[in-house]
Amino acid sequence: MRILIYGFGRMGLTHFTILNSINENLKFTIIEPNRFLLSILNKNFPNVNFLKDDSSLKEPYDISLITAPPFAHLKLLKKCLKRGDKKVFIEKPFGGYTNIYDDYLNQTKNLYVGYVLRFNPCIQWIKNKISKKNIFSVKGQFLSSTLNKRPVGWRNGPFSGVLNEVGSHVIDLIQYITECKSMEVNHCKIQSVISDVDDILDAELISNDGVNISLHFNWVKKNIRKPVFKLEIVMKDGLKYLIDQQEIVIRNNKEEKSDKISVTDIAETVPFYLRGIDFSKQMEDLLNDCSTIASVEDGLQVNKVINKIMLHEGNFRR
Repeated sequence: MRILIYGFGRMGLTHFTILNSINENLKFTIIEPNRFLLSILNKNFPNVNFLKDDSSLKEPYDISLITAPPFAHLKLLKKCLKRGDKKVFIEKPFGGYTNIYDDYLNQTKNLYVGYVLRFNPCIQWIKNKISKKNIFSVKGQFLSSTLNKRPVGWRNGPFSGVLNEVGSHVIDLIQYITECKSMEVNHCKIQSVISDVDDILDAELISNDGVNISLHFNWVKKNIRKPVFKLEIVMKDGLKYLIDQQEIVIRNNKEEKSDKISVTDIAETVPFYLRGIDFSKQMEDLLNDCSTIASVEDGLQVNKVINKIMLHEGNFRR
């Protein structure tokens, strides 16, 4: 199986390492424009075909992974489609929040987006155990101290911000669990604290199924030691599920703690472990039947929600 990876930064290296470890028969071609890095990679990975650009690539690949920054996604995707690559995986958010058009749906059904948190064992437990029809409300949260100084380059522009880079993960989780088809914004507030884009966001939305949705994202919270996402799902009978990466707490309608499920109780084994089970599960799914991985429809739906938030009642990125 022939694999092409665009970009060998943190995500490109992560996916390469996992794929190379779970299937030794894969043949890799990696595009990395940084000449200095390219010379080092060629010396350390003699069995991998490293190239500075894709101008010589004509034959289709079994899987292409686009791990370049979001502003390059659409340009690289067009090359993959023209070449006839069988599967294309793009890191989130797919082309940035202004990419909301469905043109790609008619060109390929084998296009996937890297919303890795849906592979978390706690999320999978919730997905399989609760009924979407009985969900009354969902609160989604992401907290971190990611920014402590003003970012530079594209990370301080319209392709970045807390909503694009990390909030998009939480929005995908809510869509994945509730299976809603759209969300409308009732209220939102965006704050720029360190960067020139959104650092803190609070929003109230409602889904097409009538589920009340609250979002709170903050990546400049100084007292947070490591990034954490949280979901609070309230059912119509009052039962409440509190979910993060490590556990699920279930409470009855009197707010009494009734049960607790740890990720170690429900996690499956993976052939190679790197940065958590989630990334390995995602790559396994990509190699196989793609039953859980986010589709292009899922990715565009997340973008549409972000776009509505950014355009709501005069919100703008300064």
